Amino acid sequence: MHFRPGKQSQSANSTCEETQRGGKGSSKTTRSQRTNKTYKQRVSGRPTVDDVERASRGDRTKAMGVVEREAPYRLTRDEREAWERAKKRGVLETRSTSKDALAPHRFPLVNTHRAYCDATARTFVCVEQDAQGEDEVVVDLSTLRARADGAARARLMTMGVEVGAIVDDLCGDEEPLAAQMRYVAVTKAGLERTALVELLDGGEVETTPSPSEDDIDAARDAVAVVADRVRALKDSGKSNADEDVKAGVQELISLKATLEAMEAAASRNIEGSDQTGVNAEEELESVEEEARRSIEELPIHGLPERFVRFKCSDRAMAKSLSKAISQEDLSPLCL
Repeated sequence: MHFRPGKQSQSANSTCEETQRGGKGSSKTTRSQRTNKTYKQRVSGRPTVDDVERASRGDRTKAMGVVEREAPYRLTRDEREAWERAKKRGVLETRSTSKDALAPHRFPLVNTHRAYCDATARTFVCVEQDAQGEDEVVVDLSTLRARADGAARARLMTMGVEVGAIVDDLCGDEEPLAAQMRYVAVTKAGLERTALVELLDGGEVETTPSPSEDDIDAARDAVAVVADRVRALKDSGKSNADEDVKAGVQELISLKATLEAMEAAASRNIEGSDQTGVNAEEELESVEEEARRSIEELPIHGLPERFVRFKCSDRAMAKSLSKAISQEDLSPLCL
């Protein structure tokens, strides 16, 4: 341990020596003590159950980024009782007071339980109870943080069809990794519609076709024909002042410009085809790596939902289906 030298003290009965200061028991303070701040690390990936419990009580979490800043998480007494039942049963039951698709996301109970499912690596299952008894079961697979969940969604759809529910897969045919790659590519490109964004969106990339050898040979033959015609006119005694000679010269200039452009385009495509392919492949690999990392490290509120909805004819069907889904282990079906 290093000590800083103090003032030299001297008395009649002692020799001159340095007084040791600092070290254990010193009056030094740390930065956190002086500023009265707690320095926390940002959450990476799944939060802890303790942080989710803290957020549900409105307390500060140990890690930053566990909760979304503008979203509610603090639970009331009734919501806490419903959440405790959901943690035991694996199914959250909420009252659907609005037909708006975004209405459930405004509920602190839904936000907190989704974070809890992410912390415990379980599937988010919620029953939206309607006043008329037309309940809907909502399953969110984003809490599993899978790169591919097509097999899991197929299993859920089979379970819904078996009980007679109307199944709506809101994910379509897109896998989580593909969706995240598209998001990363759009974020990097900004407002620019790049070729990679078009490719990830399922569109076709517009490319300028390279002229073929036959097209270039045909252009050369056309230049030669017009040049011979102009030469024949001049050999017959006509000059550049004649109208037919002027027209022939203008046509010859236009054909030569077209031929030069075709030859330049063919040369550029030959030289840049290999480099373009390498750049596109490297960019695609970079986007895929970033998408994989974001799926693993982003907080759950930063990941898009992977919803599968089941419309049930009565409440008994909704309860039995939600219970079966909560007990189904979908992890082996996800990659």
